[in-house]
Amino acid sequence: MIEALDETIKNFLIQKTPLNQSEVDISFDVPNKEWSGSISKPTINIYFYDIRENLSYSPSHTDFDLERDPQTGKMIKKRKGIRYDLSYLITCWTINVEDEHRLFWYILSTLARHDFIPKDMLEKPLDEQPYPLSTKVAHPEGILRNVADVWTALDNQLKPVLPYVITVFLDPNISWEVQPVRSKFIRMSPPMESLRDQRGFLVDSRSLKDNNGVTVFNQVGGYVTDATNPGRPVQAEVILLEQGLNTRTDAAGRYTFSNLVERPKYTFIVVANGYVTARHEVTTVPAASYDIALQPETAAVPS
Repeated sequence: MIEALDETIKNFLIQKTPLNQSEVDISFDVPNKEWSGSISKPTINIYFYDIRENLSYSPSHTDFDLERDPQTGKMIKKRKGIRYDLSYLITCWTINVEDEHRLFWYILSTLARHDFIPKDMLEKPLDEQPYPLSTKVAHPEGILRNVADVWTALDNQLKPVLPYVITVFLDPNISWEVQPVRSKFIRMSPPMESLRDQRGFLVDSRSLKDNNGVTVFNQVGGYVTDATNPGRPVQAEVILLEQGLNTRTDAAGRYTFSNLVERPKYTFIVVANGYVTARHEVTTVPAASYDIALQPETAAVPS
């Protein structure tokens, strides 16, 4: 990935500045004294020196996407992608100071005109990035604080540098299987003044049983799938008989009923084109599953 970014930056400068490659070289080598003593013509050095997470773009480490595997029907929790800042130091190396300053200004002018690297200039696999490659040049809040320290570490002469930062996306590909949430409960108690025992003391509503004035509301949900093709979602209408409610499944085949008054039994009627209408009863709430598999209709065989 980084080598593709190097090649992208090189081609970007050649085309947009523009640069004559027969007159100016572009190098990504470490600009130490040994390297600078070996160059024979004007050279732009683009030194990759730092990489760190961009916290203004990236999600927190507890931020995940929840997806359903259409083949297995299992729920997959996946860490969201991270964006990283890749930092370069750009320097110009010429015999004459005037040529160095002129070349330096051309590069700065080119980079300052582009907040993003054009997609048609991205080398593979950068062209598959889900977000544009944003850039910053000579940003005052960059991580480089003391240029002299850089040249001391490189054992070379002090020169002006142009910090250049490109933000790229990385999918960490971290995921694991989780159990889906199938039931939720909301328990609503009467006002506290009415929750007193025979001695007049307030009673903690959490210790009351549901038949002592506590109303329980449920949310239940599941998936409607093809019984002959496990995991394949079915677009269907789901009717809850006890409540007189109906809903439709989403693209993943999921349906949800909310704010249900708790009952000892729920009966679901599921209707879908091309499938046999199904009746599904749940007698234990919360249930282990509210998923419903439909049998396809078989074509009538002429006698």
